[in-house]
Amino acid sequence: MSSKMLGKLETVFSYTAHFILQSWPEKRPGILFLTDSGGRVINFMEMQVGQSGDLGGLDLMLHSVPSGNVRELIEKTASTREITVETWEGDPKLYGAIPLREYDGRIRAVIGIVTSQAEFDLDLFAYMRGLEPMIRMGYDAYIQHATSQIVMDLNLHDSTRDLLECLISQISEIIQKGYCSAVKLSENGQCIPHECMTTQAAEYGTSQISQILLRFGQDALTPSVLDGNRIIVVPISHNYTPLYALILHLPQEEADVFYDERDVAFLQEVCEKASSALWRAISSDDLRREAGKKDLLYQLMSKIQASIDVNDVLHEIVTSIPSLYPQLSVELFLTVEPNATTPVKQLSFQETEPTTSTRAYLEGRLIVEKREEDEQPVTVIAAPLLGKQGIYGVLQVTSDQRVSLSQHETDYIAILADTAGTAFENAQLYQQSRNLIRELRLINEMARQLNRSLDLKEILDFVTTMMGATFDAEFCAILSKVPGEERFDVLSSSQPEYTGKTVLANEKPFQEILQNKQALLLAQPGAGPLPFSLLPCGSLMGVPLIVEGEISGVLLVSDSRYHFFSFDDYKLLEIFGQHASLAMTNAVLHNEMERMVITDNLTGLYTRRHLNERVRTSLEKDPYGSLILIDIDYFKTVNDTFGHQVGDEVLIQVSNLIRHSIRDSDIAARWGGEELAVYLPRVDKSTAHGVAERIRHCVEQETSPRVTISCGLAKWNKDLGLDLSVESLFHQADIALYEAKNSGRNQVVLA
Repeated sequence: MSSKMLGKLETVFSYTAHFILQSWPEKRPGILFLTDSGGRVINFMEMQVGQSGDLGGLDLMLHSVPSGNVRELIEKTASTREITVETWEGDPKLYGAIPLREYDGRIRAVIGIVTSQAEFDLDLFAYMRGLEPMIRMGYDAYIQHATSQIVMDLNLHDSTRDLLECLISQISEIIQKGYCSAVKLSENGQCIPHECMTTQAAEYGTSQISQILLRFGQDALTPSVLDGNRIIVVPISHNYTPLYALILHLPQEEADVFYDERDVAFLQEVCEKASSALWRAISSDDLRREAGKKDLLYQLMSKIQASIDVNDVLHEIVTSIPSLYPQLSVELFLTVEPNATTPVKQLSFQETEPTTSTRAYLEGRLIVEKREEDEQPVTVIAAPLLGKQGIYGVLQVTSDQRVSLSQHETDYIAILADTAGTAFENAQLYQQSRNLIRELRLINEMARQLNRSLDLKEILDFVTTMMGATFDAEFCAILSKVPGEERFDVLSSSQPEYTGKTVLANEKPFQEILQNKQALLLAQPGAGPLPFSLLPCGSLMGVPLIVEGEISGVLLVSDSRYHFFSFDDYKLLEIFGQHASLAMTNAVLHNEMERMVITDNLTGLYTRRHLNERVRTSLEKDPYGSLILIDIDYFKTVNDTFGHQVGDEVLIQVSNLIRHSIRDSDIAARWGGEELAVYLPRVDKSTAHGVAERIRHCVEQETSPRVTISCGLAKWNKDLGLDLSVESLFHQADIALYEAKNSGRNQVVLA
């Protein structure tokens, strides 16, 4: 197997090696090495720098197969596929190796350790058993980090081409095998060969990927591994819409190289995480093209018509009909309310029975209706304002007597309505073009600003401020759904007095959002404010913030003016919601990642590094403090008697007892192995001694199986004028702990 197959493993091995070295016992010489399944050395290093001990004579050279006992160890480990610990007569060294297996059972690599029999007094087999999950966790963490970095980089691009170039180049750099190509898919999932990008050189890569694509023909691309793990195909889709397919492929000259299951998993992970960014880039390209088309349409219409003043056209139609038909009165209904001097009414859809104008709008045809009103015959003619892209309103003429209009006359009214619709559409298209450009800039600016910060409060304040500036609304707010409860809390608001208030989820606006998981646009027709407990309003928009398919919050914009928001505002707020949801999720994940970095994953206590930083800060700011070092007595006996799982449970029990015995301002940490530490800022020696005794007593009484602890207590006081460091404080506590262990254990000793 080619060593190139181990490119990522070598990186991960180096990436996690320092964690392995930290777990190695002190003052024990040793050599750690990594080989491929053929025995070629990929990497090696000393376990204790400067302490090689009696380890001479090892034949370890990079990219070479060692000889002697090391080679025999590797071959035995690869053949048995089990952890191997060996000694040879006349050789003072102790050898151990562990195979790294693929999911299908194949041996991918071997990790080995060589140490001195005389100086290594621990169970090497047990130690070796813990290395494989550590390497796998390191690999998974590396892949997650690489995927997250790729997605972050993709969010910097709003062009599909730039995004794909960034995507395939980064995948190739991480996979370190073969090449990566991207091909566009049709709506049926078929590849479009002429829309393809690849990392391979043009003179060769284009022909190779073209041959690969020809094999698929008219079939829809599905996730697949072909040619004996030499080609990987993973389609990218968004909401079941095919977008592109990523293809990993190996050149013929790399005949001994293959893709493995982790390569497949990595590519699938990237495709899943990159789909939203790719969809946004494609949508941005479509919006730019659409804006360009509409701008061109406006220019063409300007040449055809001397003027596209909507008010002039509407005024001419409204005034021309009464001059032709004095018996008719004219009303103009629009779906949006323009800034027009001509009397215009809002088209309403909230009546129980549809009106003539509503029917004409919904059916898209001219309707002549004759009916009785107050025992008087009435004739109503409603003609939709038709444009090429939709219906924008209704022109309605009414007579207080039953009149009979010829087909020619009704056609004339229909033509007038079509003219009004065309003129209105022309103006709307022009305005839409400008709005789309403005929205694109707004979205880009919003994405840029949100990507600058991972602070949740900053993101909330920025989104709230931007919503207010964009929609010119009286009230903007971000609400968060309280986990496990049917209510929303106001996290951020343009009016600070509303921050912290609660809205029940069963209220009508929120109930509709929760049921449909869709944005909501409400407008009251002027009969009074909308029924909403948070504040009275005449218009309201709400967009759900969806994380992993569940609603986590709502963006809310409202105004006291009726019909204040347009459909374009509604769609723009949806985009706001997408960006805000992603930014807020990233901020929450960032906070959680920061917490995980400073927290020991077994005990839930802080890490040693975080404890050191907090102690160093206290030494600079506080006048005095105390440190307690804790060691579980006979912990190795617990592990040997009950097993390591019970040992871990004991360690967790002790950690929980410590946490419950100290203040929130105190810092409890896992110092290493079964050693724990508690730092008490601004606590004197006597109080700290009481805390240590309380912890010792609780551990002795409440653990199962029952264990005891030994404690070393050190204090410091700035008034003594000693130049105390973190290291010296821990050294004092360690000496006291050593004395407690040698004096019978289960006691607290002061330094």
